Amino acid sequence: MENYVKKITFYDLLEDKIENELHHSLKGFVLCQWYNHWTSIIIENIFKAHASVLPAVGLVKKIDFFIHNIPFDLKVTYFPEGFTADMRREAGLRPELTLLKQAARRKDVHFDNGLPPAKLLEDLWKKLRDHPSADAQTAISELNEYRLLLIGESRCDPTSLIRWLYENQGIRRFDSSNRLFLVLIDQTNVFQSWKLKRRNPSSLQRLGNI
Repeated sequence: MENYVKKITFYDLLEDKIENELHHSLKGFVLCQWYNHWTSIIIENIFKAHASVLPAVGLVKKIDFFIHNIPFDLKVTYFPEGFTADMRREAGLRPELTLLKQAARRKDVHFDNGLPPAKLLEDLWKKLRDHPSADAQTAISELNEYRLLLIGESRCDPTSLIRWLYENQGIRRFDSSNRLFLVLIDQTNVFQSWKLKRRNPSSLQRLGNI
């Protein structure tokens, strides 16, 4: 898989190889991995261009660069849904998914209860956001208001978010290495935050030029 994700820099070439060499079921996965890999490198290079940043020489495990001689492992992520859920629970608020399901049932909005919770949350959020009723708009507005409040608090004091990100690392990655978390947030639609990693189409055609 690495031969496709890490060695191919032309998007058109990647698509051609996927079409002719891989099973169709792997296409989406490989494209996603390729996109995440190269956009992360672009972001990492932005940091490395700063005068206070010293790039790591070669492939040093869990070190992308040094800031004032302190090693850091850069992690590009999004405002975590799990953190939002935990903060709502601590505040005594009901889960977003529960409230969205109730609002959807009131407005006879169809949804697939068999979807994974994360997918169902996004699906219900979109359907109710696009629903013309005042009830649906109020439900989305109230949930979004709390999210924006939480984002604002995290900007002022990121301690709780940083602790959450460290404590909820995957088991294989869990350790105490210095990490610099870059959290991408689209406040107009948090589920589209991944698009903030995009550059213009012409620069994406040849990522090897970075």
